[in-house]
Amino acid sequence: VEYGIPPQEIFFDTLALPISTGIEEDRENGKATVESIRRIREQLPGCHVILGVSNISFGLNPAARIVLNSMFLHEAMQVGMDAAIVSASKILPLAKIEPEHQEVCRKLIYDQRQFEGDACTYDPLAELTMLFEGKTTKRDRSQDENLPVEERLQRHIIDGERIGLEEQLAKALEKHPPLDIINTFLLDGMKVVGELFGSGQMQLPFVLQSAQTMKAAVAYLEPFMEKKEGDNNAKGTFVIATVKGDVHDIGKNLVDIILSNNGYKVINLGIKQPVDNIINAYREHNADCIAMSGLLVKSTAFMKDNLETFNQQGITVPVILGGAALTPKFVHQDCQNTYNGKVVYGKDAFSDLHFMDKLMPAKAASNWDDLQGFLDEVDETTEAASNGNKQEKAAAVETKTAASKLTEPKVIDTNRSDDISLEIERPTPPFWGTQILQPEDIPLEEVFWYLDLQATIAGQWQFRKPQGQPRQEYDEFLQEKVYPILEKWKGKIVEEKLLYPQVVYGYFPCQAEGNSLFVYNPEGIKHTEAKSLQEAAKFDFPRQKSGRRLCIADFYATKESQIVDVFPMQAVTVGDIATEYAKKLFDSDQYTDYLYFHGLAVQMAEALAEWTHARIRRELGFTSEEPDNIRDVLAQRYQGSRYSFGYPACPNMQDQYQQLDLLGCDRINLYMDESEQLYPEQSTTAIIAYHPVARYFSA
Repeated sequence: VEYGIPPQEIFFDTLALPISTGIEEDRENGKATVESIRRIREQLPGCHVILGVSNISFGLNPAARIVLNSMFLHEAMQVGMDAAIVSASKILPLAKIEPEHQEVCRKLIYDQRQFEGDACTYDPLAELTMLFEGKTTKRDRSQDENLPVEERLQRHIIDGERIGLEEQLAKALEKHPPLDIINTFLLDGMKVVGELFGSGQMQLPFVLQSAQTMKAAVAYLEPFMEKKEGDNNAKGTFVIATVKGDVHDIGKNLVDIILSNNGYKVINLGIKQPVDNIINAYREHNADCIAMSGLLVKSTAFMKDNLETFNQQGITVPVILGGAALTPKFVHQDCQNTYNGKVVYGKDAFSDLHFMDKLMPAKAASNWDDLQGFLDEVDETTEAASNGNKQEKAAAVETKTAASKLTEPKVIDTNRSDDISLEIERPTPPFWGTQILQPEDIPLEEVFWYLDLQATIAGQWQFRKPQGQPRQEYDEFLQEKVYPILEKWKGKIVEEKLLYPQVVYGYFPCQAEGNSLFVYNPEGIKHTEAKSLQEAAKFDFPRQKSGRRLCIADFYATKESQIVDVFPMQAVTVGDIATEYAKKLFDSDQYTDYLYFHGLAVQMAEALAEWTHARIRRELGFTSEEPDNIRDVLAQRYQGSRYSFGYPACPNMQDQYQQLDLLGCDRINLYMDESEQLYPEQSTTAIIAYHPVARYFSA
C-alpha cells in the first residue's frame, strides 16, 4: 500500500525448509509453511502465495521425494497457495499415490509422531524411509516395459494413454494379425474399463479417454487389414436413435462410443428420428438390435408407438429402451406387453454392452429366440419384470401415466387455497412488456456463479463418489482433477465464444380467477390499478386435490380485488452454437471433451435461467432475502418461485406456445416445434410468482 502496489500484484514466498533431516528443529517446518500460507490468505486478501516445493524433501530417496513433494504440494494448495515452482515430471496426481504413502506423508508434514513418555513409538520419517528403501523412480515409470506387448497394449487402453501407443501396436503387428490385436488384446482392455466403471472405480470421463485411445488404435491398425467386399468384422450390428420430437443425444452418443469401441458396428441415426427411418436402417444393415433413446416424458409414448409399428411390420428383433424418463418397471411391463419381441431396459451404455455381449454368443449358439429370449436360462428381462423393484414402483406408475397428464387439466375445485394471503405488498415493475438481453448484456462470469456444480460434475460429467470412498478423499479428487477441468472449460467458453447467451424477459399485467390466470396486453398500462385492459392470454392451472390445495393462480391478485398484478416471464438460451460445437467434438472422436462441453452447456442454460430470475427479483425490489451463495439459491431461499410448463404445477405444454408468443421469442430465434421441443436445445422458459409463499409443488 505504501508504495502503491496493488495486492493482486504481490506474491509472498513462504519458503519450504526440509522436514527430512531428522533434526528436531526441522520437524515442524512443513506445518509452519502450511500455516503461513493459510494466514497470508486470510489476513492479506488479494495477495498471492508462491512456493518452491522440492526443498521440503531434501536428502530423501528420489522415489520418496516425488511422493512427499506431491503430497506437500497438495496440502499447500488446500490452504490457498496460488503458484508453485516444481518439476512437473516429478509430481504425481493424488490418485496415483498409494493411500498408505499418502497417510505417512501427511503425518510427516504435520509432525504427527507418537510418544510414550519421552520415547518415540512412531516416526513417519522413519516409516517413509523404510517404505521407499531400495525403490527408484524408474521402477514406477517403466514397470510396464517388462510386460509382454499384449499386456502393454491393454494398459494403454485402461489408462487412456496414447503416448507410445503406435510403437506398441507396431511391435504387436510383428506377432499378430491386426484383427486379433483388436478383438483380443484391445477389447480385453476395454472389458477391464467396463468392469472398473461398473464397480465405481473409474468415472465416465476416464472411460471416454480409454475409448478415444481405442479409437486411435483401431485407426492405426485399419490400413493393415485386408478388406474384402461383404466383410464385416464387427461383433454385431446395433441401430440406435433418439425418437421423434426429442433432441437430446448425449445418452445415445455415449452408447455409440462404448459399443463402437467394444467391437460393434453402430448405426447412429441421430435425433428426432421417425419410426420409418429406424425401420429402414434396421433392414438395410440387418441389425441384431435396435435401441431407442429419449429424455422427455413424451418420448416414452413415442417409444410405445414405435413398438406397435414394429409389430405391424413383423419386426421382432430385441429392442433396448433408455433415457431419463424410463424406469425398469415401465420398460419390462408396459413396453414388453406392447411388443412381440423382447424389450430390454438400458440403464446406461455398459448395460447395453453387457446385453449385446450376451446376445451375440447366444445367437451364434442358437440359444436366442426373438420371441422367447435366451433359451438356455431364465430371460433376464422376464425375471426383472416378475421380480420388479419395489422402490421404483411409484416412479413407474408416474412414468406410465405421465403422457396423459400433459393434457389440459380438468378444473374441479376452483376455490382459492386458504394458505395463500392476498394481503401482500404488490411491486411495480421497472417496465411493462419485454426486454431482450444480448450476449454483450450478459456477463458470463456472473452466470458462472449460478452454475449448479453438483448437477454438472456428478450429474452431467458423472464424477460420482464411489460407494465406500471417504468424503475427504472424494473432495480432494475434485479439487485436484475435476475443478481444474471446469475452470479450463469456463475459460475456453469465454475466450472462444462457444456460447451465445440471449434472454427475453418481461412483466405483464394479470389477474386471477379461480384456477385461471388472465394475462393482459401491457401496451398503454401506466399503473397497477388500470381498469381497462385487453386480454392477451389465459393460462389454466391444476389445483391440488388435498392438503394445502395449492394452484399457481392463487399467487396473484384476483379480478374481484380489482388489483392488477405483475406476471413476470422469461426465456433463455445459450444458442445453436452450443449444439453445433458439441456435434463437432463428437464427430471428431473427442469423446471426453464432448462430455465436458455438452454437460456444461446444458447446465449453463440452467444457470442463465437462475441469473435472469435473480435479475427479475432485483428489479422488483426483493433483495433483502437474496442469498449470497449458490447453495441457498438452488434451495430456493429467496422470495417467490419460477415454474416451467411440463412440470406438475403447470403440466400443459401447449401453454408454452402462448408464453413464447407473449415474450416474442422469435426475436432471439427461440421456438417450440410440433413435438413441444424447444430450439435451440439448451434453452429454458419459466413463469414467475413473486408471492412469498410460492414454492415448487405438485398438483
